[in-house]
Amino acid sequence: MSEQYQGTAKGFHGNITATVTLDGDTISDVTAEVEPGTVGGLGVARLENAVKAAGHADVDAITGATISSYAFEAAVHKATAVAKGDLTAEQALDAATEDPYKPADATTGASENVNVVERNPSPVTKPVPYNDDVKFDDSYDVVVVGSGGAGLAAATEAAQAGLSVFISEKAGIPGGTTNFSGGVMQAAGTSYQKALTSYDNDNPDKHASYWIDAGEDQVDMTLVRDLAKNAPKNIDWLADMGIKWQSVYGNNHIPATSTLDFADRIHVYDNGKGGGGQMGDGIVLTQTLLKAALDAGATISYDTPTTALVQDRDRKIIYGVVVHQNGEKRLIEAKRGVILATAGIDHNLELAKAQNPQHYSDLQHHANLSAVTDTGDGIFLGMAAGAGINGMGGTIDLDGKTGNATNDQIPSMPMIYVNAKGKRFVCEDATYAFTMRAVFQQEKQLGKPTNMIFDENSIQAEGSAWTAETLAKDVEKGEVKKAATVAELAKLIHVPEENLQATLTEWNTHAKTGQDPVYDRQTGIAPLTAPFYVHQTTAMNLGAIGGLTINVEGQVLDVLDAPIKGLYAAGLTAGGWLGPYYPGSGTAIAGIVHQGRKAAQTLIKKRM
Repeated sequence: MSEQYQGTAKGFHGNITATVTLDGDTISDVTAEVEPGTVGGLGVARLENAVKAAGHADVDAITGATISSYAFEAAVHKATAVAKGDLTAEQALDAATEDPYKPADATTGASENVNVVERNPSPVTKPVPYNDDVKFDDSYDVVVVGSGGAGLAAATEAAQAGLSVFISEKAGIPGGTTNFSGGVMQAAGTSYQKALTSYDNDNPDKHASYWIDAGEDQVDMTLVRDLAKNAPKNIDWLADMGIKWQSVYGNNHIPATSTLDFADRIHVYDNGKGGGGQMGDGIVLTQTLLKAALDAGATISYDTPTTALVQDRDRKIIYGVVVHQNGEKRLIEAKRGVILATAGIDHNLELAKAQNPQHYSDLQHHANLSAVTDTGDGIFLGMAAGAGINGMGGTIDLDGKTGNATNDQIPSMPMIYVNAKGKRFVCEDATYAFTMRAVFQQEKQLGKPTNMIFDENSIQAEGSAWTAETLAKDVEKGEVKKAATVAELAKLIHVPEENLQATLTEWNTHAKTGQDPVYDRQTGIAPLTAPFYVHQTTAMNLGAIGGLTINVEGQVLDVLDAPIKGLYAAGLTAGGWLGPYYPGSGTAIAGIVHQGRKAAQTLIKKRM
């Protein structure tokens, strides 16, 4: 006779409650209540099927949703503990109750800290030589490596055109780091921009000029112009799939760019929960694209890393990939081409140290929040095949405590950043990654941290990251320090008192006029007076900039800029379309969707 029991455990997105049906000691059915539209929800959905198939809860965690996997397992364990008399029903439904059957190693190593990084965790090996005797286990027109936004856009475009598509996904769930994003996209001249903002004369040419200026002469202008030109088309393409664009706002200014090219261009879609544009809303985009790709006939295989390319001995042509699927090595033919879309070097210390000092520093401080499966696989695959790399050196960084300057809807509160010499060094309300690049540079040059200084009036201002209550708690914890005088403040942060006094005097003198002639700040300009508060600047990293060299058709180029036939790259696996810092929210998703589609469009026209 079947009986039902319940257990609850705390997951990444909140509590997970499992309802377990037992036939004796065997689980015949299990369902879970979990926050819908989340990475954890995707992982738990797969786990439900795995547990039902196994008849017990001790199944492998889902890569990419590790925390929720362990929480689901704990909830199931607690439910079964009620049946065995090891817990009461009340104890099992209390999320604080320990899992009575927790495996000894369930919370050790990387499962406990998703930022634990090996020096080179990528499984990629050198290409497998192609010859007439190579036997492929399966054959498709297009192989897409990675199922983040770029990979799913490519798969959807190719499959809707009638091509056969295989998606190799390393994690146990789709979406990659795109899931964790806000899903917002920049585009100029759209019907939504005209209807929802005052920028009714904006156009892709202005947008491209803005991005090129922000790129500080370190971007491929052809790639940037192509992205700006096609971004509005991609907004409409997604709308046709059911994405509902609801608002448009702007990123914060960049001092080095012309105000004539600035506009509100960040498009936000409805997340189905009464909002949009928040971290985690990217899952709406990836699920929309996944459904479209699968409906069009694409095939996706989870827990299937691509470990090598199949390449001719002259290193000129790619014929397919080597994947590891269900514990077996399989060769998959790509009759038209392989599209690499595995994000950047986000969790790869070896590549970061060699190519990207700012990202390497962030990894050393465990500041990266990208999917743990982003280990630079696509970039390694390309490099092993002879590809060049381009645009390495920047990151998508923001102030981890305050989220300062993430968009122009929220002004920066009155505060200043000072370096180890007690001097101001940047425009504090410039777009977040511009400011954080300056923070990184100052900290490297002087070998000491930078700090944010504010006062009691600051927390009353619009855009404040603190309330009186949260500030008091942070002071008590030591995360924020308080000083009654400039001299005390200088001692707290170990900077020369005379320099700090001069910095504050200069700031206050100009702030009384509402101007910042030194760095051209636009918001949060107000005097700072004792008592002072200070917080050490902390970076939050959402990904590395730079990747494989590509042309405007998405083809991967070798070190001599010649195309490697049959090999393509898109999104953050590709380099050269972002400059030395991230130019503003919505740029990455715009580029990811566009380049995924563009590579697929090239393959649609291709005849091998």
